[in-house]
Amino acid sequence: MTKLIIAPTEFELSVLTAVLKCKKAGPILDFAVYRTGSKGSETIVLRCGPGMANAAAATALALNRFKPDHVFHVGVCGVYQGEPKQLTTVVTGTMAVFADTGVDLGDSFLSMQAIDLPLARLDAEHGMFNSIDLHDACVPSSFERGVFFTVAASSGSVDRGDLLRARFKIDGSQTVCEDMESAAVALVAFKAGVPCTVLRGISNMCGERNYEAWKLSEAAEAAQQALLKCL
Repeated sequence: MTKLIIAPTEFELSVLTAVLKCKKAGPILDFAVYRTGSKGSETIVLRCGPGMANAAAATALALNRFKPDHVFHVGVCGVYQGEPKQLTTVVTGTMAVFADTGVDLGDSFLSMQAIDLPLARLDAEHGMFNSIDLHDACVPSSFERGVFFTVAASSGSVDRGDLLRARFKIDGSQTVCEDMESAAVALVAFKAGVPCTVLRGISNMCGERNYEAWKLSEAAEAAQQALLKCL
């Protein structure tokens, strides 16, 4: 089984490459590639860079080149205010949502479904719009489950975070996190027919820009250690 692991930055993959004893391979464009294992049982670790465009491009290129059986996406994320979760908690996704893809009317929002522009086709009559189901069956039930809102621009205030959080009806029992890549990775994996699992560590509260209170390194390490348990 060939596994593809995608992370936005070096600090979000450094634990994985060290523990798995990966060797650096030739890059794809400027996306760094690390490999370990042998043919038929290989793990490829890819640094995609930040943001949806980088994530989608890197995922598409890696899927085409390496033909993985499973995509794992790992990194850090913010959590929306009001969620009673501690920083460094690892969340595995049940769904990824393109939270600001659509029409922003200021005081309201039109999703891709509202304007009838599917991001992918399920069949001739049904489309996939803002939300993409994720594969979490390989993750132990003891792990926190949640929904990832993927955005082009991270919430710069608590009010902005609250506005985004309210756009889509999400089961109140689920943690809702914000990132800049998960839905893009999941969409491309879906188009390729490959299951996608997302594991991210909570590093900060969305809208809180006091970087001294953030736990970036701790959250990144927690997410990678959690993924190692699932591989």
